[in-house]
Amino acid sequence: MTNLEVVTMRRKELDRLVYLEKIKKKELTQVEASEILDLSLRQIKRLFKKYKRMGAAGLAHGNRGKTSGRATSPAIQGQMVQILRTKLQDFKPTFASEKLRELFGITISREALRKIMIKHDLWEPKKKRINKHVWRERKHHVGELLQLDGSKHLWFNNEYSTLIAVIDDATGRILAQFAPEETIESVSELTKAYIEKYGRPKEIYADRGKVFKVNMGQKKNITQYNRMLNELDTKLTFARSPQAKGRVERLFKTLQDRLFLELRYAGITTMAEANHFLIEYVDKFNKQFSVLPKQPIDIHRSIDGFNLNSIFCVKTTRILKEDYTITYKNRWFQLDKKQPVFVRRNQSITVAIHFDGTISLWLNKQRLQCKEIAKKLPAIQRKEDKIVKDKYHRPPSSHPWRNPGLRDTKGDVSTLHKR
Repeated sequence: MTNLEVVTMRRKELDRLVYLEKIKKKELTQVEASEILDLSLRQIKRLFKKYKRMGAAGLAHGNRGKTSGRATSPAIQGQMVQILRTKLQDFKPTFASEKLRELFGITISREALRKIMIKHDLWEPKKKRINKHVWRERKHHVGELLQLDGSKHLWFNNEYSTLIAVIDDATGRILAQFAPEETIESVSELTKAYIEKYGRPKEIYADRGKVFKVNMGQKKNITQYNRMLNELDTKLTFARSPQAKGRVERLFKTLQDRLFLELRYAGITTMAEANHFLIEYVDKFNKQFSVLPKQPIDIHRSIDGFNLNSIFCVKTTRILKEDYTITYKNRWFQLDKKQPVFVRRNQSITVAIHFDGTISLWLNKQRLQCKEIAKKLPAIQRKEDKIVKDKYHRPPSSHPWRNPGLRDTKGDVSTLHKR
């Protein structure tokens, strides 16, 4: 019994086999075959020579069925699988390949690692989905548009916390900070940190949350955050859907895959540790993922002449009392006699409530000198000490009404006391 050799061929190779057989039978010339197969005459000659010597097997690729010379050895594969199961569990292929190179000195491509992870049930391939959103080109200048948002997630210690992040639309450069919730305080602190580091941006793009937009009441009302940006001459624009601010949404998806695992690997358990870890991590992230802008001009504006501490706070107004005092939430403040501006009673004074708990008073962008005093008690007056002023005339003792004997006298009794 002869041993039959099985040759695996692709459709393109089978098509070539048909025409090479016709060349062999003199039914077709090599020039005609090269035109039909869209190959050069030199390549047709090479294939026909190989076909005559080896038959159909000569048309199959020589490395088909063989192990690649660049394949990862079984020993290294076993080592990687052990690391992925014990130390890098839940890491996705791209991030896992980076960490294997960084921490363990094992270099492997993302695709090769993905196939190994699928083979050992460490990764489940996902179906590709069609994105139906309209693509928007990046802004051309640094500082032209920032996207800002918060992501509530189990970032560390199995407790929910919020990562507030801002990303530059032109470059993808980020700045982030952890906070318990997305509040006016946490958003303002991150915005202030960004402006101190890079300058005032032209526009900030955010959602329609209560921190950014007044969704109830009159349209002319604005939030404290919007008021801060107005004082900085920075425009605040509101997105109508998550897809509209897709760049920052995709950022959170990446960070939930990577930063979450980085924090767990580093053993981070508190928010203070997490924010300290972010300082170095953000620089590393920007070097890896940020891109060059289309235009090299940075349009961030200077903060010279702006008092950021007086801007990034909660502001309200109170009326100055007759004794030059202001009250705010049961706290009393007395103005000093000397002030940088002229102050009158019953004026509207701006009360700035800073995030560190302190309160300052302002008038015409000038800080007023004041001190907090104890709550004033109303004066208690005794009834016997009151001086009551009569509303009506009290007649003298000689008035007829004070002398009963004169009441029957004819005439104008009201003038008898004058006689």
